Amino acid sequence: MVDQVSIAAVRVHIATTFDELLALRSEWLALETASSVALPFQTWEWAVAWWRHFREDRISVRDRLRVCVVRDTSGRVLGIAPLVLTERPAVGPVRLRYLQFMGADPNITEIRSMLWLPGHERQCYEGVRECVATHAGEWDWIAWDGLGSQVGSAGTLSANLSSVEEKSAFVLELRPTWDSQKTDLRRNIKQSLRKCYNSLRRDGLASSLEIVDRPMAVADALNDFFRLHGERARLKSGPPHLDVFESPQARTFLTEACLRLAQRGVARVFRLRVGDQVVATRIGFEMGQALYLYYSGWDPAFGKYSVMTTLVAEVIQDAIDRGVHSVNLSTGKDVSKMRWGPDEVSYIRGVELSSRLAARARYFGYQAVSWPRARNLARLVMPGLLFRRSQTPPAGSRRTPSLPLMKLHAVTAVIGATVALDLLDSVLDGKVLSLSGLFAQFLG
Repeated sequence: MVDQVSIAAVRVHIATTFDELLALRSEWLALETASSVALPFQTWEWAVAWWRHFREDRISVRDRLRVCVVRDTSGRVLGIAPLVLTERPAVGPVRLRYLQFMGADPNITEIRSMLWLPGHERQCYEGVRECVATHAGEWDWIAWDGLGSQVGSAGTLSANLSSVEEKSAFVLELRPTWDSQKTDLRRNIKQSLRKCYNSLRRDGLASSLEIVDRPMAVADALNDFFRLHGERARLKSGPPHLDVFESPQARTFLTEACLRLAQRGVARVFRLRVGDQVVATRIGFEMGQALYLYYSGWDPAFGKYSVMTTLVAEVIQDAIDRGVHSVNLSTGKDVSKMRWGPDEVSYIRGVELSSRLAARARYFGYQAVSWPRARNLARLVMPGLLFRRSQTPPAGSRRTPSLPLMKLHAVTAVIGATVALDLLDSVLDGKVLSLSGLFAQFLG
């Protein structure tokens, strides 16, 4: 694969090895500073830790780095698109091959996108898109994530996208003081805050905010986070919550990412203490004058005191006192975010299909086995091929009884579909021009 392409006024270099990714550190960090990045998922540290812990390198699925670095004619970095080429399976005549932004993990990388200099978003997306188009034989589809408004990157790509989805994050702009911030709050959240503090006081309890930001202390604080996050997930009452960091793989990833980011003052763990006990915790990433609030956990024994609401209130007060301008309450539209009156920031995700008909056939075949009912069967039959190691099985799947006959039928269907798709691929790409040639290929 050619690793550098010149397009119009930009040059796009494609880094394909981990050593090249490591070597991008200084330029990546400089771009973060120049672009005032406010998302931890766009940092060099996140990308390095993700590749170390989440990349797949098995026969059933393999990831290959395709980090696109966009430069102007003087060599200045305008943008970085941390792409990954995923192949399923890694070998064989029939392979699903697609490009996606680094972060192909369920729930952990909440927002995936390119990093660019302000004012160069469209130029960067156009450059990357035209660059990967020159290697269209390498992929069947591209999952474009984190696209901006219609006048930006989404406008550049919208005509070529299918399966378009929208994802929102919720950003709270901060006032100069906590009192002025409370003035803008709705009555129900004001009443909820009073109840939080008064309920503790009535029981003779007092809460305090602790901020852990020293690297080694962050590592220790993450142990409390994993414990409380898991306890909240196992709680049967209230809205369901996944234990996103149940697997050792997810925990080691988050620990490395947080340690790396803590070394430059970005990562911190907020903890609410009642007496000497940590009863609620939330991870935060502060970049410039913006704070991103990541996953949380709390002790169900203190649920009646609404300790998570208290913790968020304390974190917002602390942010105001330190001159932070905004708090990103993360993705997902739920009451715990909307009650603070944040602004909604939308990100668009869409799929660009290769012009090759066989590639489109592969994509729609992959989509078919991704339907909810089909996924359950596929998880039984060929989990290594269709699911990443980081994907947490759905509730109850570990107790799924053995279904040998169903598995046999499913395996037969999969093999038949694979052979048919292989032959279809040959026909549509013009490799087999006659019926006799089709049968010859099948029998050979």
